[in-house]
Amino acid sequence: MDLQVPEQEKAFRDEVRTFLEESLTPEIREAGKMVTSVFAPVKEALAWQRILNDKGWAAPHWPKEFGGTGWSVSQRAIFAEELVRAETPPLIPMGLHMCGPCLIGCGTEEQQKEYLPKILSGEHFWCQGYSEPGAGSDLASLKTFAEKDGDDYILNGTKIWTTYAHYANKMFALV
Repeated sequence: MDLQVPEQEKAFRDEVRTFLEESLTPEIREAGKMVTSVFAPVKEALAWQRILNDKGWAAPHWPKEFGGTGWSVSQRAIFAEELVRAETPPLIPMGLHMCGPCLIGCGTEEQQKEYLPKILSGEHFWCQGYSEPGAGSDLASLKTFAEKDGDDYILNGTKIWTTYAHYANKMFALV
């Protein structure tokens, strides 16, 4: 399939390419070339996220009022294509692609103000708590449960293989 970039978007593509050429460090470029899955080297991925956040481009899929770019669908597609062309490492997805959108859609204003800027900056590094002994990632077989205790929940159970847990300072758990 040959997708043509609309004439009005060619300047945007040039802006993205120039930014990538000027902003990618040798270490970040090398990390991007070494990635063989969705998991990126953490040090370089976070350095790249900070660069993108400083530019306001860390979460192009988020609404502008929450720190997103306000780009059109075609601009987001161009940006994604240029990231692939430049072989950038993927960003750590748990905060930007899982927790952030959930907080945008369902969080309180207080939660959004507390967590979203820290997700964008990389200050909060989220891991996921899915897998359990005897269940793996079969979410229908999870045994960990939460009991309401006033304003809090008490979690009981065990999580294993918690992706990026050894780097994280926050975790979201499915219970």
